Amino acid sequence: MHRLPLIAALLCPALASAADCGLPVTLDHQQFTNISDPLYAPDNPNAGRMVQVSFGASGYTLDLLGTDLQLHGIYRYTRLAPHTAEIEMTEAHPAGAARYTLLLTCLTDHQGRFIYTQHDGPLAPRQRQNSGRWTLQPQAGKPTPVK
Repeated sequence: MHRLPLIAALLCPALASAADCGLPVTLDHQQFTNISDPLYAPDNPNAGRMVQVSFGASGYTLDLLGTDLQLHGIYRYTRLAPHTAEIEMTEAHPAGAARYTLLLTCLTDHQGRFIYTQHDGPLAPRQRQNSGRWTLQPQAGKPTPVK
């Protein structure tokens, strides 16, 4: 996999307006809606899928929208810069555990791009990479902590 060009493109200030946006300080009580790019990895079984991820203090619930599948897992969130973060995730899939990371950059305080890198998982290909868009859902009566 050629990760360096993808990471360089994702971190490029032209794509992530570093001065104009920020990622949340914490993911606790945050909810994201993510959609994977369908053309980046046609062999990815989830290409073009939309998921909703609800985060707690250290765990998350992932709903694969358009299906009855709901997955649970644990995560570690690290803000690398105000506009860049990484989420390390381990998920309990019915076919076996999946380990992956999401590298996030923001375009606004509520939207941005991600690179999904699966390190190991039950569905072929076991190691794969994809990209997509994330949207942070507003919290009822609570501002999103950013910057």
